[in-house]
Amino acid sequence: MLIKEVEVKNGAVFVTDVHYKKEDEKFLNLLKNFIKNPPPQIFFLGDIFHLLLPFEFLYEYNKSAIELINELSAKTEIYYIYGNHDFCIDEFFPKINFADAFVDKKNSIYLSHGDLDTENLFYRLYSFFIRNRFTLNFLNFITFNFINNYLFKKLLNKKIKCNYHISNIQINKPFKHVIIGHYHNFKIINNVLILSSFYCSKNYYIIQIDKKINFKEINYGR
Repeated sequence: MLIKEVEVKNGAVFVTDVHYKKEDEKFLNLLKNFIKNPPPQIFFLGDIFHLLLPFEFLYEYNKSAIELINELSAKTEIYYIYGNHDFCIDEFFPKINFADAFVDKKNSIYLSHGDLDTENLFYRLYSFFIRNRFTLNFLNFITFNFINNYLFKKLLNKKIKCNYHISNIQINKPFKHVIIGHYHNFKIINNVLILSSFYCSKNYYIIQIDKKINFKEINYGR
């Protein structure tokens, strides 16, 4: 995992699991609102796009959101955590800082999408293999553009689940606050805070750092 250090600022915004599909007006309007009123930082916790990989077809499909995020990155700091639907995309966002996880040692915060911390070993090995641009290009080449021509379109039409059952999650990290997405439903399990999916709830979060750390939930309208 690529882990980078960051200092989370009071008032930073957290958005996760938007699963943006072409011309999703709710998310586009949220980005426009942030452009008009930039927060001090924005953390995208993965799966912001329903599918975005380093291929021209997917760039064009997601172009409206990509352009707004790039416009926003000129106005505020953006930190983007790779999800299981959006990775190897650094070239599309030249001013954005990417990682598998960010850590704030001062405030004892660990941020990740969540899948690489909670899924089984097989999943983590598969992710290590597939989250590689050479692997993606090679697979596309040997399948005669099958990935580009068929699989991408099929994945873009895949339904998004909003009713994940979360019973118990253990993430053994030496931090007081572990913040993840991935599971789409808001839940607190010990020191793990799972933020709800923007797609499912239309919620995003603002961190309030004082003597304690709290997250204010903002509903952008269902």
